[in-house]
Amino acid sequence: MRLKIVIAVTLAIVLVAAGALYEHYEVKNIPERKTTYQQLANEILIQNENNSIQYFLDQVNPENGLIRDHSTNDSPSSIAAVGFGLTSLVIANQNGLIPYNFTYERILTTLDYFYNLTNYDGFYFHFINMNNGTRAYNSEVSPIDTTLFIAGALLAGQYFHGTDIQTMAEKLYDRINWQWMTNNTNLLDLAWYPESGFSPYYWTGYSEAALMYVLAIGSPTHPLPVSDWYSWISTWQANGNGPLEHYASYDESEFTYLYSEAYLNLTDITFPMVGNLWNNSKKAIEYDISFCQNNTQYTTFKDGFWGLSASTGPSGYAAYGAKDGFVDGTVAPYAMIGALPFLPNQSKDAVMNLWSMKNLTYGKYGFIDAFNIGDNWYSNEYLGIDVGIEVLMEQNYFNGFVWNEFMKLSYVQNALGDILNYESP
Repeated sequence: MRLKIVIAVTLAIVLVAAGALYEHYEVKNIPERKTTYQQLANEILIQNENNSIQYFLDQVNPENGLIRDHSTNDSPSSIAAVGFGLTSLVIANQNGLIPYNFTYERILTTLDYFYNLTNYDGFYFHFINMNNGTRAYNSEVSPIDTTLFIAGALLAGQYFHGTDIQTMAEKLYDRINWQWMTNNTNLLDLAWYPESGFSPYYWTGYSEAALMYVLAIGSPTHPLPVSDWYSWISTWQANGNGPLEHYASYDESEFTYLYSEAYLNLTDITFPMVGNLWNNSKKAIEYDISFCQNNTQYTTFKDGFWGLSASTGPSGYAAYGAKDGFVDGTVAPYAMIGALPFLPNQSKDAVMNLWSMKNLTYGKYGFIDAFNIGDNWYSNEYLGIDVGIEVLMEQNYFNGFVWNEFMKLSYVQNALGDILNYESP
């Protein structure tokens, strides 16, 4: 599909008066007459994408651009959600849903605020107060969440090329001291705390960290050596058998296969030692589907659903994954939708299945965060990072927009080139 089709379809959200944002959610019955299965699935996905974008317009402090981690009034901001929000605003402007001036000012306000926000060698606390930006939950200074923020900032800078947004995004990127975050090792540390210093744990094993290592190696000011990428991949382990064998994250939570590739287009890149990571993520998602099909003692799986990923659950937030001990029958729609570029047919089948239960599975910001049919539990809140990955992956599926913009960055191209051409001493 191309962008003109995305814009042409009748959406559940429309622009109101000039300069205004679009109206709030209303579940509409998408006309099914003379509509093919594929057309209907695409219309549902477009509606869901735009309802999801509304999260970043509602759950925000417009004075500083901070976005709530989840959709409750007492939620702090998640800096990763801010990064997904920046990208979603760019997508909304590109698709003609919000005005240029509004998009520009909101993004510049956010980046200006982060420039003056408390940071440690350019890294930020994972969770911060929505109003004053102070640390929340005694959270860690997080390299991965800083990565997801800066990825959104750099993409916005590329989109608004030659403007103050690009200048500020590059300033924020330039001051990140990736070398400091290694704690004098050849791996990035998991976290840093003001009270105790560096975590005893490092980013080892397959994970969503590919984007982080690429941006760290591509840094124009504090780059990591390319050898650190190879130190990281040397810790990976495989899971699955036969055609589904893949490098696996510890808990097989599906988001670990989505985050990096929401920004990095790795479809045609074959890395030394580990091969094509796009195919690896595809196999991991297929493994998720197979795992659910083989565990139909859980009603949700028996009803044809899959998508095992970190989400809200009947007993609170949990790192669900396609692995024994990480499953209770809860699935996350964002994992099914996030798989769209990898497995469009399976993803669309899941979306149609979700839509058949829309009175239970669809709400203000699109498909709900998670549900468990066996427990008769359906999440009543949304998470910024979950609706965010839906927006990015839906847009990548329709026209590759996020990939196209992000892969233009010289930092990214330089880092990938260095990784591919590295010769060990």
